[in-house]
Amino acid sequence: MELELELKPVTPDESTICANCHTTTTPLWRRDMLGKTICNACGLYYKLHRVHRPATMMRTVIKRRKR
Repeated sequence: MELELELKPVTPDESTICANCHTTTTPLWRRDMLGKTICNACGLYYKLHRVHRPATMMRTVIKRRKR
């Protein structure tokens, strides 16, 4: 039995909000295991640590890398 996973793009708009830290600005939106929309930072933190990212780690400015 084969399970097919349908991927749908998440369209960012003003009503999109992170289910974990409640931010509205992020370079990339992700989905958690329950299907809730989360920001890139929360998604990467969860992938690395297997716990949800604390709200105290939220930044107001997105830091850009210099390459």
